[in-house]
Parts: sequence; structure tokens; C-alpha cells
Amino acid sequence: MPNIFEVIISSINIMQAQITATRLKTDRPDLLIQPHLGHIRFLEFNKAQEAIAEGYREAKACISAKSG
Repeated sequence: MPNIFEVIISSINIMQAQITATRLKTDRPDLLIQPHLGHIRFLEFNKAQEAIAEGYREAKACISAKSG
């Protein structure tokens, strides 16, 4: 059974996903970079380097695909 903190975090994640989806529909970006970070949970600051590295890899891949 999840505790109240986990429920609040999940609610915030769902809300943020809905806001992001709505904004992407109304104001489409020229380039959308979506690093694979689903395994990193909220407040896991100890995984910042991993998240930055994944973002960098995905940004390079998106830029290469768009220019190539």
C-alpha cells in the first residue's frame, strides 16, 4: 500500500504530464527532445549526472536526425 507521500508525488506527475501534453498540442516545438528518464524518480537528485548524460545523448540524436 503506498504512503501519502507516494500518492502526492504520483498525483503531481500525472498533473505535470497532462499540462505538458496540452501545451505541446497548442504550441508545437520545432524540436522535441525526450530523454528516457522514466526510471529516475522524483527527488532522486543523486541520479542527476545520469539524467544529464541521457539528455545530452538524446539531444545529439535529435539534432543529428533533424539535420541529416
